[in-house]
Amino acid sequence: MDSTDLPIVSIGIPVYNGGSGIEAALDSILTQTYSNIQVLVSDNASTDNTREICERICARDSRVDYVRQPVDSGPSINAQAVLARAEGKYFMWLGHDDWLSERYIERCAKTLVENSDVSLACGQAIYHQDGVEVARGDVVQLPQESPQERVAAYYRVVADNGTFYGLMRREQLVKVKKHNIMGGDWLLIASIAFLGKVVTLPSIRVNRERGGISRSYENIADLLGLPKFQAVFPHVAIAYFAFRDIAWSDPIYSLGRFQRIRLGWKCQRSIRLRHGASLWDVLRKILSLCKQYVKSVLGRDNEVSENTGGNGA
Repeated sequence: MDSTDLPIVSIGIPVYNGGSGIEAALDSILTQTYSNIQVLVSDNASTDNTREICERICARDSRVDYVRQPVDSGPSINAQAVLARAEGKYFMWLGHDDWLSERYIERCAKTLVENSDVSLACGQAIYHQDGVEVARGDVVQLPQESPQERVAAYYRVVADNGTFYGLMRREQLVKVKKHNIMGGDWLLIASIAFLGKVVTLPSIRVNRERGGISRSYENIADLLGLPKFQAVFPHVAIAYFAFRDIAWSDPIYSLGRFQRIRLGWKCQRSIRLRHGASLWDVLRKILSLCKQYVKSVLGRDNEVSENTGGNGA
C-alpha cells in the first residue's frame, strides 16, 4: 500500500533513561513500510544518553520531533504530553524499549481506513528478555456490534494488555479519560472498545522488553506514586476503578443509569474472579498480612528486650 494515500500516523514515545533501547525503537518506526508518520519523543528529564541519541536521529530524519521536559513529571503525564502534540488522524504509543515489525503501522492504518466501525487495530504483543522470546500476549478480538458486549468481553480476557500499543483514532482517544491509577491502561482501552471494535492482526507484532516499568505491581505503584493498597490488591483496585468508570464516572459510557451499573458490576466481577481477587481471596491475604505484621512487631519487641537486658531500661 502506498502510504502517501493515507493520513498521517502519529507515534508517541514517552521516555526516561531509555538510552539502551530508544534507538532500536525509533529505527523500527522509521523503517516501516508506512512512511507518512510523525514521531513524537518526550524525554522526562533523562540523566543518561537518551538526549544525545534522540538528537542524532532527529538530525537525520525530520519526521522525529524530540522534546526534553525540564523535570521528571512521571510516566502518566509524559505519555499524555506526546498525545497533546500529535497531529495525525491516527495515534499510537510505543515503549522506549519496544519495537515494531516492519508492516505494523501499514496494516493497522489500512484496517482503520477501511473499517469505520473499528476504533483500534493492533498486532500481537511478543515479550522478550535478554534477546530471547519468553511469552506471547493475549490476542484480543472484539467484533461485537454492541458497545456493552465489547467492554464486557474485553474485561473477560485482558491480562498483559498489549492491546494498549495499538493504533487508535486520535479524535476518539483525546475524548476518553486518562487515569494515573493501577490498571489505567485497562480502563482506557475499555473506553476505546465502547466507542468501536478492536482488531488484533496476527501477522504483525509489537515486541516488548520484559523488565521495564511493568515488571511488578509494586514497581508500577512506586513509579505512578500510588497508594500501597493498589500494589497489594491490584485487581481489587482495578475492579473498583472499572466499576466506578462505567457505573457513573466516565461520560463516555452513554447508557442509562441501570445499564451502566449492571455493566460495571459485570466487569468488576470478571476482573476479580479471573485474577484471584474474590472477597474470600482478599480476606485471606489481609489475614496473612496481619500475621506478618504481628510477627514483625513481636520480633522488634524481642530485639529491644534482648538489647536492654530484658528490663526495658
